[in-house]
Amino acid sequence: MTKIACVGGFLGSGKTTAIIQAARTLVAQGVRVGIITNDQGHHLVDTALVRSLGFPAEEIGGGCFCCRFAEFAVHASRLVEQFRTEMILAEAVGSCTDLSATVCRRLRQYHSPQFVSGPLTVMVDPNRVREMLGSRMPFDESIRYLFGKQLAEADRIILTKCDLLEDAEISTLRGEIQQFVGEIPVSAMSAKTGSGVSDWVEQISTGSAGERELQLDYDTYGRAEASLGWLNASLDLVSQREFFSTDLGEALITKIQELCRISGCAVAHVKTMFVTADGSDWIALTESNRKAAWGSDRELPRCREASMIINARVCTDPDQLRQIIEECVKQVTVDRGISATVRHIESFSPLPPRPPVVTATV
Repeated sequence: MTKIACVGGFLGSGKTTAIIQAARTLVAQGVRVGIITNDQGHHLVDTALVRSLGFPAEEIGGGCFCCRFAEFAVHASRLVEQFRTEMILAEAVGSCTDLSATVCRRLRQYHSPQFVSGPLTVMVDPNRVREMLGSRMPFDESIRYLFGKQLAEADRIILTKCDLLEDAEISTLRGEIQQFVGEIPVSAMSAKTGSGVSDWVEQISTGSAGERELQLDYDTYGRAEASLGWLNASLDLVSQREFFSTDLGEALITKIQELCRISGCAVAHVKTMFVTADGSDWIALTESNRKAAWGSDRELPRCREASMIINARVCTDPDQLRQIIEECVKQVTVDRGISATVRHIESFSPLPPRPPVVTATV
């Protein structure tokens, strides 16, 4: 049987980076790995990224795993059929919860001959813990509810990006999370340095999903998702003069950050990927006031042509988010003599999530 390990956690918690490191560890152990990405829209940085690294990947767009389980099963089966996948790492949308009931339970009930469900891991960013479990946060109160439910259904919680923290800070934050969730194990990891990755891989390889399921108010859950504007865009960049994608990416993220701050729009996650003839790299912003970070330390060589994918999740309405992104792209490209052609752009608020249908089994 193929094991499927679902990975949840709020937007910007480091799920993609952790999954990539776990996939590398598993491949080094001789395990055939596949990855499923998920989003409310289409044209994902994450899908392009994992494929550029050589991992088989399937993308489920247009809604969360919880509302698209039939598609989830089809894509998982495709990975097994085409690549004889032994382990599938499935990254849920950052605004998704109720995975234990809508994915793990359904795998147990209906697909046990082919798949077995591994532990549900929920990743948490240190600064989000401070915001969500503290007295003040930049988002609608329904987002705090969503964040709490994501933690409550986990089989294991991982505090990410711990290379940015002192040991005392890690201990304090783990204690705060543990106090909130009770008996659920909480560990720390840095996907950047590799600390804690092997332990997590061991847990998802040998463990199984629990049967913890939520009492979830789907109206509040729906308000949380609807409070965020979502934008996905793909563009082609051409210039008569050579340019650094690093320079362009940092200028774009800085401009988006600036306009969001001026407009009073809290940033949940903005991720931009550049693909050139020499490779690819991505830059991500996970807070309104935090410095953006690149996916790697290397710098792509100068180029005259590149493709760019933008995924933005910001606390504003979709029309305003689109205006912000379009204005920022125009400013940074025109300033550098770069022609930007939009191949695809969509901005929207997600449709309300649907409660799982309870089906009697004999």
